[in-house]
Amino acid sequence: MAMEKDSLLPILGTLYPWRRRIMYITVGAFVVSALLSLLLPNYYQGKTVFYAASQDLFKPEKVFGGGSTEMYYYGSGEDIDRILTVGNSHGIVDFLIDSFDLWSVYKIKPGTPKAKFKMRKAFRENFKILLTKQDALELTVEDVDPERAAAMANVATRMIDHEVKSIIKNSQISLAASYQRSINSKEKLMQNNLDTLVYYRAKTGIYHPAGQTEILATRVTEVTNSVEREKASLESLKKGSLSNKLRDSIQVIQARISGYDRELAILNGDDPTSNYSLKNFNKAKGKIELLESRYYRSYEQIGYDLEKLKLYNAAIDIDVPTLHVIEAAEVPLYKARPKRSVIVIACTIAAFLFSVATVLALESYRQMDWAALVRK
Repeated sequence: MAMEKDSLLPILGTLYPWRRRIMYITVGAFVVSALLSLLLPNYYQGKTVFYAASQDLFKPEKVFGGGSTEMYYYGSGEDIDRILTVGNSHGIVDFLIDSFDLWSVYKIKPGTPKAKFKMRKAFRENFKILLTKQDALELTVEDVDPERAAAMANVATRMIDHEVKSIIKNSQISLAASYQRSINSKEKLMQNNLDTLVYYRAKTGIYHPAGQTEILATRVTEVTNSVEREKASLESLKKGSLSNKLRDSIQVIQARISGYDRELAILNGDDPTSNYSLKNFNKAKGKIELLESRYYRSYEQIGYDLEKLKLYNAAIDIDVPTLHVIEAAEVPLYKARPKRSVIVIACTIAAFLFSVATVLALESYRQMDWAALVRK
C-alpha cells in the first residue's frame, strides 16, 4: 500500500491520455515565446564606476594644512548618500530626458497632464545607481542605442559631480558671506569703540593708563620727598644768623615749597577740570581701559575673521571633483537584455507545468463523487 501511495505511476497514468495535448501546449508555448522574444528590442547598457570624494577636500582648514586631524580623500557614508540622493533627483533625470530628447525615444507626448510623470517612470526603469560590495558607486543606463546609452551614463556622472559640487560651493559661498557680514558688523562696532576711546582720551588726557599711572604715582612720591627735603633745609637755615644772602635762599626755598605744595594739591585734588588729579585719573582710567580692551578684542577678532574669510574664498576657487571616476562608460558591444533563451525556457517550463496541473485538476474533478458529497 505504501509503495502504491508513493508511486508516480498513477499520476503518469492520469497524464498519459493527455500527452499529446500537453506536448502541443508546451511546443506552442515554446514557439510563441520564441517569436515574441524576437520582437523585443535589444537594450544596451552604459556603465560608469566611481567612488565618492571626501568632503575634506572642500574644507579650507584641511586643504591648507590648518586642521589638526588627518584629511581623507575617499568619502564615507554621508558622502555616498549625498551622491545617491543627487543622482536620483528629478533634476538629473529631467536634464537627461531633455538633453537626449527621450520623449521621442519613449514615444511619450509632452504637454499632457501626466506626461512628465510617465516619462520619469519609464526612464527610471532603465536608470540605476547602486552601491557595490567594494563601496563604489555603479551608474547604469540602458537604451536601445548603444552609443546613446554610453553617452547618457557619462553625462549623468558629470552632472552628478556638478550638482554635488554646486551644493558644497553654495554652502562655502554662504559661509564666506556670513563671515563678511560679521566682519562688517564688527568693523562698525570697532569704529564706534575707537571714536568713544578717542573722545575720552581727549577729555581725560589719559592716553596710556599703565604708563601714566606709574608716572603720576612716581611724581607724587618725588614731590612729597622734595617738600620734606626743602622744609628740612628751610628749618636748618632759620636756626643760624640770617644774612641777606641767606634770606634770599630762604625765600627761594619757600617759593619751591609753595610750588611743590601747589603741585601736590593738584595731584591729590578732586578738581573735575584737572587732568593731572590722581582721583580724576583713577576714576577715568577704568573707562579708558575698558574701551581699549573692547577695541583691541574687536581688532583681533576681525583679523581672525579676515583670515578665515581668505581661506573660504580660496576654497571656493578650488576646483576638485566630488567623484573619483574609476571607469568611464564605453559604447557597449553586446546587449544587456532581453535574455531570449531564458525567456523561452521559462515560458516553456511554465506552460508544461501549467498544462500538467490543469490535467490533474480536471481528472481529480471527474473522479470526485459530487452526488455523495451533496448527500452528506
